[in-house]
This record gives sequence, C-alpha cells and structure tokens, in this order.
Amino acid sequence: MIEEILLLSDPALIPDLKAVFKDANPRLRLLSIDTLDTLNTLENRALGNTRLISFGGELIVPAAFLNRLGGGAYNFHPGPPDRPGRYPSCFFIYDNGVQSDGDHPFGSTVHEMAAQVDSGAIVATDLFHVPTDIDRLTLDALSFQSMLTLLRHLAPALATDPAPLPRIDAVWSGRATTQRDFEALCHLPQDITEAEFQRRYRAVGEGPEHALNLTLFGHRFTLNNRHAGPKVTVGGKIR
Repeated sequence: MIEEILLLSDPALIPDLKAVFKDANPRLRLLSIDTLDTLNTLENRALGNTRLISFGGELIVPAAFLNRLGGGAYNFHPGPPDRPGRYPSCFFIYDNGVQSDGDHPFGSTVHEMAAQVDSGAIVATDLFHVPTDIDRLTLDALSFQSMLTLLRHLAPALATDPAPLPRIDAVWSGRATTQRDFEALCHLPQDITEAEFQRRYRAVGEGPEHALNLTLFGHRFTLNNRHAGPKVTVGGKIR
C-alpha cells in the first residue's frame, strides 16, 4: 500500500493536487518538494512505501533518489510524446506557425521518471485538437486541463497501489528542447524580418517571464509587451 506521495509542482498547484490524492486515499501522507535541498532532507528516510509525482515540475531528481522509491516516480509532462523537454507549447507554436491544420495534435504525457529528462516509459497520454490561430497562453491552459484529466484518472492507482502503472505503446520522439533552446528562441537577431518576429512573438512573447529580447551595441533590451499585457499562465489559469 502506498503510504506517502512526494509532490513536485508549482506551489500554487499543490493544494489542488493534494485534494485529488486525498479523495483517492484519505490516509495518504503528502509532502511538497520544491527544491533539491528539501529532497536532500529525505536522504536517510525509508521510502519503501513512497511514490514521487511531478506535475509539470522543473526539478531534476537524481537517479540515486529515484531508485530508493518503493512506489516509483511519475511525471506529468505538459506536452505530447513528440514534444519532450522544456517549453513544449512554445516550440509547438513556433514550428507549426500561426495556423494549425489539425494534423499536429497537442496534449499531455504521463511517464516513469528516469535519470534522463523525458525518457522514461510512457503510461498514459491525452491528445487534443489544437484550435486554429492559438497562442501560447491558451495552449498552456488547454495542456494543464489535459494533465488534470490524466491525474484524476490515474490518482486512485497512484495513491494506493504500489505496483507500477501499466505501460502503453507510445514512445518518445524528437529532440528534447532545453532552457538554452528557449533562450535562443527569445533572443532576436538584429536583422529579423517582420514575419519571423511575429512567429516568435506568438510563441514566446506573452508575459514578463517569457519576453523576447535583443542586443544592440553591447546592451540587452527586453520587450515590454504592452500589446498583450502582463498576463501569464499559472496552474492553467491566465493571471
């Protein structure tokens, strides 16, 4: 029987995640983990009846810690299996342009956590049609709802059964995008065309944490996006 779940996620999401798991197993202990230092405090703890769940979390868990978990570890990834890595929604919009033709679905993926990011065996996916002319904030919100659907479906097993979740036939594909890839996408070349600017702006321009930038004469300038306002997506909600 699973007795404890370690939750890795945005602090704003933790209360909702705890509620889902408590509904599935009222006796379950739930511990929020937000830093590697917090994880290290469990170094001497017995974890035989413990499972780790990362819900869109960014913390990379060391392989040695993963191996100690009797209930294993699972990550809810905010992108489909062909979009591993960081900021999958941004790169999806950038690669597919302004219009979505419906041939490239988006969604979310649940997989076993492994030493290499977004490489573990896949246990569930949820894919959806991408509306035409979508922006990043909307796609992130849809992806969050997709992840939440999978969480509610899998929570009874995750919160009680120590056996591994059944694997499915889906496999990862494509190169995993990195923070460096995202920063390169945000950095505008001085000779950028209007079409390329609009393409990047659509993919990453919204919000103070995802602003485009450029360098002129040795000085770095960040886009003050007054057109879209300072809205960001937190927990699938636009704020």
